[in-house]
Amino acid sequence: MAKAEFGTAKYQSKKLRAAGLQKLKFYCQLCSKQCRDSNGFKNHLSSPSHIKKVSEIHESGDSSKLIETYSTKFQDKFIKLLRINHGTKFINANKFYQEYIRERDHIHMNSTRWRSLTSFIKHLGKNGIVKVQTNDESNEEEEGFNLEIKLIDRTQTLNAYQIKSGGNSLEDNDEMNDDKLLQRQIKRGQEMEKDKDAEKSKTLEQLVPTSAPVKLTLKKKKTATTKKLVNAFDENESE
Repeated sequence: MAKAEFGTAKYQSKKLRAAGLQKLKFYCQLCSKQCRDSNGFKNHLSSPSHIKKVSEIHESGDSSKLIETYSTKFQDKFIKLLRINHGTKFINANKFYQEYIRERDHIHMNSTRWRSLTSFIKHLGKNGIVKVQTNDESNEEEEGFNLEIKLIDRTQTLNAYQIKSGGNSLEDNDEMNDDKLLQRQIKRGQEMEKDKDAEKSKTLEQLVPTSAPVKLTLKKKKTATTKKLVNAFDENESE
């Protein structure tokens, strides 16, 4: 099939389609490649580069670890965008998911351990990350389209719990912790000074001589015995 000439309407339409968001089911997360249709996606799956990557993962045995990595990245980016765009306000889960997938290079859900948006929202609700409620006024019949989510702010929750329990807020607790840390450092410094003084006193005791009497032992020198030498020639001369 011949390529469209530069500047023609067909060329511009192809360029716009390539730049825009395409169907998520034709995206290969492993190779980070977006295919335009089912035929292109099928050809990509049978390509040598894709088969090589799949075989390397199977040989290393890191397939479950790779899925867990994609799941963690997907959840982190989802929560981060929810905090930035909507804070702690309720938003329709499917509507916000459409905001999330606008980024072309986002982590796709088909590469995670969740098979649907509903299962992912239930996971967030069970772990206390978001608050989930059902909108009965919604006319959507499909599952998951009537769910609304709101990010749970941990700081506000802990502050409210501290106030209800009659305790201090988090800021007061931080000040108390700083005071305790300062007191510990002062006490530790005093203990180190005491240890240094004790070591100095020990060294001084070792250097100063004791008042005990000194005993001296005197040994007599042995006098060398001199032997009388007799000349043998004197006897011969006398004879």
